[in-house]
Amino acid sequence: MGNDTKIADAGPGGWIAYSIATWIAWAALCGFVSSKALLFMACISLACTIPYLGAAITQLKLGNVAGGVTWLYFGSFFAFCSALTYAVNYFAGIYGWEVDARILGYEWAILALVLILTTPIFLKFAPAAAALSVMAADIGLASLALIYWGVAGSFMLQLSGWSFFVAGFFGIVMAVGGILGGAGMKFPMGRPLLK
Repeated sequence: MGNDTKIADAGPGGWIAYSIATWIAWAALCGFVSSKALLFMACISLACTIPYLGAAITQLKLGNVAGGVTWLYFGSFFAFCSALTYAVNYFAGIYGWEVDARILGYEWAILALVLILTTPIFLKFAPAAAALSVMAADIGLASLALIYWGVAGSFMLQLSGWSFFVAGFFGIVMAVGGILGGAGMKFPMGRPLLK
C-alpha cells in the first residue's frame, strides 16, 4: 500500500478549541466568573486538548510544519497544562495548598515569545482573521506572563482578558470559515495582511 492516503484538515476543530480556551480565560481574567469556575475550566481545557491535537496531526500530515507545531504546543500548554493548572488552583483554594504560581509566568513568557516571533507567518500566509487572532493572542499571552510575575493590576488583567476575547472571536471566524470551506462554501476571513 502506498502513502497516498488523503487526510482532511482538522484545523477548524483546533480553532474551536482555541476560541473556547481564550474565552474562558477572558471570563476569568475580567472577573466575569469566580474561582468556583476553575474546576469547570479544567474540564473544558482538558476537552480542548483533543481538537488541538487532531488539528496538529492533520496539519503535520499535510506538510504544514508551522500550523502543526503551533496546534501541538497550543494543545500541550494552552489546553492540557491549563487544565491541570486550573484544577490545582481550585483545590489549592479549598485545601490551603501553598503554591508559587510565578513559575507559570516563565511558561507563558516562552509561549508568548514563540507566538510573537512566528506571527509574521500568519500575517503573510493566513487569512486576515487568523492574523488578527494571533496578534491579539500575542498581547494576551505577554500580559498573562506579567500577571503571573506579579504585575496584576486591574489594567493588566483587563488587557490580557480582552485580548483573549478578540483572539477567540477571530478564532470563531476561522473555525466557521474552515468548516464551510471544507464543504466548498465561501466565508469571508480576509486576505493575508502582508504580501
